[in-house]
Amino acid sequence: MKRVVFLAIALAGVISPVGAFAISPTPSPHSPSIHQVIHASQKRPQMAIPGDTVEVTLKTGVTQIVLVGPVIPQISADALPGSFTFTFQQKSGKTLVDIRDFGILDGAAALIRPIHFDDGTKSFYLKAGESRTVKLTTFMAVGTGTLRWAPLNHYVADWQFVEETA
Repeated sequence: MKRVVFLAIALAGVISPVGAFAISPTPSPHSPSIHQVIHASQKRPQMAIPGDTVEVTLKTGVTQIVLVGPVIPQISADALPGSFTFTFQQKSGKTLVDIRDFGILDGAAALIRPIHFDDGTKSFYLKAGESRTVKLTTFMAVGTGTLRWAPLNHYVADWQFVEETA
């Protein structure tokens, strides 16, 4: 058990710059929905859940992202493939979305570095007014996990998820 905790702490250090911890969004009393628009930046990274809209402000522009997933097959196993679907909308400027900027910490505290989106692309640019939906499928241990996006080498958003079996 100590080994797993140490590994999780070590991996968190690998994907988290010192002092870069997510801030849980505070729900608005005026919002009837659990899902909301969360504003994130390099100076103010945020924690979200699948279904939330995260509006990320970078030096190069403003991008909105909605993550859905993981979607998994309904079988019992210790590890399963899970699919995440991202919808990016570029509000202003131009943003590079690169697969190397994504990391997943799965239910066994293993760090997963995806190598491409499901359509085979590794990166793409979004210009103001453009949107794109991409899927990412990876094999991972069941349990609570975190998917992180760190564009321009700076962490901006985490999505916490639970991958469960039937």
